[in-house]
Amino acid sequence: MTATPASSAVVTRTDADGIATLTLDDPSSPVNVMNEAYVESMRAAVDALETDRESLRGVIVTSGKRSFCAGGDLALLRRADPERAAEETARLDGIKTDLRRLETLGLPVVAVLNGSALGGGLELALACHYRIAVDEPRLRVGLPEVGLGLLPGAGGTVRLTRMLGIEAALKLILPAETMDAAAALDLGIIDEIAADVAAAAASAHEWIDANPAPVKPWDERGFEVPGGNGSDPRLANTLPGWIAAAHAEAGDLPAPRAAMAAVVEGSLVDAKTASQIETRYFVHVSHTAEARNLIDAFFDRQRVSDETEDARADVSAVVDESVLAEAIAAVRAGADPEVVDRAARCAGWSGGVLKRVDQRALQPSESEWVEAPIADLVDRMLFAPALAAARVQAAEALGDAEVNVASIDAGFPAATGGAARFRHTYPGGADGFAARATVLAASYGPRFAPLPSAT
Repeated sequence: MTATPASSAVVTRTDADGIATLTLDDPSSPVNVMNEAYVESMRAAVDALETDRESLRGVIVTSGKRSFCAGGDLALLRRADPERAAEETARLDGIKTDLRRLETLGLPVVAVLNGSALGGGLELALACHYRIAVDEPRLRVGLPEVGLGLLPGAGGTVRLTRMLGIEAALKLILPAETMDAAAALDLGIIDEIAADVAAAAASAHEWIDANPAPVKPWDERGFEVPGGNGSDPRLANTLPGWIAAAHAEAGDLPAPRAAMAAVVEGSLVDAKTASQIETRYFVHVSHTAEARNLIDAFFDRQRVSDETEDARADVSAVVDESVLAEAIAAVRAGADPEVVDRAARCAGWSGGVLKRVDQRALQPSESEWVEAPIADLVDRMLFAPALAAARVQAAEALGDAEVNVASIDAGFPAATGGAARFRHTYPGGADGFAARATVLAASYGPRFAPLPSAT
């Protein structure tokens, strides 16, 4: 048995009986993420595997932590900058090149998921030939990137489309949800569930013995995407409608649209070109305000403490009440309820806000509807709850993180980063927000008058 020195490496290697085990265990972090240390360490590990290929029978990839890998380095992604697009593209392509080298090593590579594999962590596992998850109740797998304003960027759109087909891949990617091992097994993104780590390792050795030279289906001549690619006549009657419905659900958010484009366009070309398409879309959405806001909201959620739970509940309550009251006020002033709900969806409220109201109780009647400025309606759906949250924040001395989390929990559009971040990042900053609020107050009432604490 041989071992590489651990030092500060994220990926360490031990060899036994011709099988190299790569263990992800970042000494500087409680979880493994694809930070710069990972990139350097994984590249060196793959270099060594290629050098030692003739002396090896297989490879196992696992983790030394309670989770397998949490995916991309969000702190790094939060700093994405269009002026560094070429550098960011090269970095991402480098990560994917290393995964592709692992995938085409000519040896069986098995991922042993001893804990959760999320985002890039699952994409690392998908680059392996076989995936075994430990039967652990806390273990989750999934691709949450769209929920962070991004899309799977380490080969997820490429491999899932070729494993599951277009529709199944999108149904996994777009909701940005996670699942347990049993659901992942049913879907086909993991291959086996083992009782514990020892059983998973034994199964990995058995699979390596039985499959000495596995090849991914998309590396074989004549491969076709399951169910057809984006131009297949079999999908002509269903795919356009399904994509249109998904677009309508996504609204103006760029990440779901980019993910759909990457999957469909990538299905039309070979895997290498599909990977380049995926990279292009990933780098593009990483530069959007929505991605920055959603990543910031993720970090805000890590910062809040249980001590502010009651105050956060107050913020959630007024956010919910104020947006519903504003929508009702707009209808009673003569706006078509459908137009009001369309404005709410444009603002980012999922499904609108009037679905909870019996519209027969709203006045005036259809014959009295008047045209309402859509831009004003959209802003009213954001400014009313943002100002209501600001008043509670001032009264209860809450921080911005608490307000952002509480408002998003109440349905405030997550892509804004939350009510407090919406106020601070509105075009023109605090002064721009106050100026727009003053205009709304002049037209719709003093509830829109900005308070000093609201800006």
